[in-house]
Amino acid sequence: MPRLAPMVLMTGITLLTIILAVYVTGLQQVKGHVAMIAQNNAMTLPKSSKQLEITVLSQKPPHSDLVKQKYDAYVSVNSNGGYDIETLHSSDFKNMIAFLLKNPGTHVADSKTERGTGVNIIGFMMMFLLMIAFSNLFAFADDKEQGQLHRIAASPASFSWYLAAHCAYCLSFLVPAFLMLAVLKWCGWNIGFSLLQYAGLMVVLGFLGFSFALLLNTFIKKPDNANMLGNSVTVLTSILAGGFYSFSKNNSILDQIIKLLPQKELMDFAQHLQDGNGGQHVWSILYVITFALVLFFLSCTALRRMYVKKI
Repeated sequence: MPRLAPMVLMTGITLLTIILAVYVTGLQQVKGHVAMIAQNNAMTLPKSSKQLEITVLSQKPPHSDLVKQKYDAYVSVNSNGGYDIETLHSSDFKNMIAFLLKNPGTHVADSKTERGTGVNIIGFMMMFLLMIAFSNLFAFADDKEQGQLHRIAASPASFSWYLAAHCAYCLSFLVPAFLMLAVLKWCGWNIGFSLLQYAGLMVVLGFLGFSFALLLNTFIKKPDNANMLGNSVTVLTSILAGGFYSFSKNNSILDQIIKLLPQKELMDFAQHLQDGNGGQHVWSILYVITFALVLFFLSCTALRRMYVKKI
């Protein structure tokens, strides 16, 4: 009962992120919010259009406004009459802004690389689903901290089924989010993917969170320390992987590190699934599954050495 309130709160936040993702996707018809730095009042500046919102400023805003996504790009006019564009987004986005500035009335068709409703929903709730796994593994953490694992290992009960039961319990908390998606689909909302596709992606995501939580709780003695470290890593890696928006810093070293994150591969597969060519990029989802299985088997091996073989 003491854990009921935080679990309800976390589940509620996850459900709200689904609604937020649907809402945000509806706003994506605006391709970018641009700050136009006008150093000369006599200059003729482009005006806002349906796809480009332009805010004229006399001074360049701080770089933090780009990080906070208050603006998607800063634009200034150089001596040759061209546009200098500063953005944290990809080069494709930069080229699109330049095109819309030179052709303000032109409609830019949605590209296949643009995030749709399904990708946004998976990205927005990814961090919270991973964090829920740490909260739901409290029973295992208590058994380990209080010495109950020694008795469980000595009992006739299967140690493998014991861990499988914890996994099933963690995955059961994906049901509210899945039911929310089913209700939205039944009400006629566009949720991007089919319910079967969501079920597969969410199970993989839930198993990844469970495996990571199990690994940390196996090697870290105190459950609170494991939860704090796990949640911190989950938040950081989910943001870097592009859960809430496409993260691109044009840094080759950072990009190579981000590619190793399982969340990044999951987001890439969701994008390919949205584009209709998920079968050609099945390696991305296999990477996530393999990553989770490696964490799970490392935990199982360590637990058996610590408990089962000592009996």
